[in-house]
Amino acid sequence: MAYEANRKKETRLKHVRVYDQLYRLIQEGVFPAGSQLPSEPVLAGQLSVSRMTLRRALALLQEDHLVKNIRGKGNFICAPFSCTPPFETGKARHPIYSCCAQPFGEVELEFRIEPPTEAITQSLGQKSAAVVIADRWYRQGNTVSAYSLSFIPIEVIAGQGLDLNREQELKTFLETAVYSGEYGSACALTYTTTGNFTAVKYVLSHDSAFILVQETIYGRERQILVSSKHYIPVELFEVHLVSGEV
Repeated sequence: MAYEANRKKETRLKHVRVYDQLYRLIQEGVFPAGSQLPSEPVLAGQLSVSRMTLRRALALLQEDHLVKNIRGKGNFICAPFSCTPPFETGKARHPIYSCCAQPFGEVELEFRIEPPTEAITQSLGQKSAAVVIADRWYRQGNTVSAYSLSFIPIEVIAGQGLDLNREQELKTFLETAVYSGEYGSACALTYTTTGNFTAVKYVLSHDSAFILVQETIYGRERQILVSSKHYIPVELFEVHLVSGEV
């Protein structure tokens, strides 16, 4: 069943738990900006995880601009606000349909409700009693080539009058309603290698090279409605820019 309101925290992916642990240590100043993290073998031992799990967690921290890897030297904590600000668009457009060359005939959705972590709270810019975490896989037949991970405050679900017992209502909200023209968005594009293990259920690309579109959908009062990460394989990514009137 897609709706898992009582899903236990310990069932979450191990590398996500390690990400949350490192995120908290960074925010608390245990690892201050500019400092170097311990070597992978040492840090993995301190956290009692495998090096593979640690590398996945570090990759997520890198795509969130919290950690920077310098080849031959190691991993360093980034200074706050050191990343390029996202570009804003007057009208929100679905990044998968706008930037992926692969056509899709089906969107597979799964979601769950969880208490927000510190990282999720920061990405949403607000405190929330709980968040809906939605996974979407975009497929054509047996081919799955793109993936989206979205966070929605439970208060937004209530405010929109969405019934989570009706999965299609959430899918419609995420796929079309937020792009209806009433809302604005901000997006940031980066390169990442985390797409396959973040997507969990399917291998999106055998090259493990992705463009990550980090998207924030805003309501009329500039409150955040949805925070999403969209993963598109590099070989399928395309973007068309138009300046001025056409």
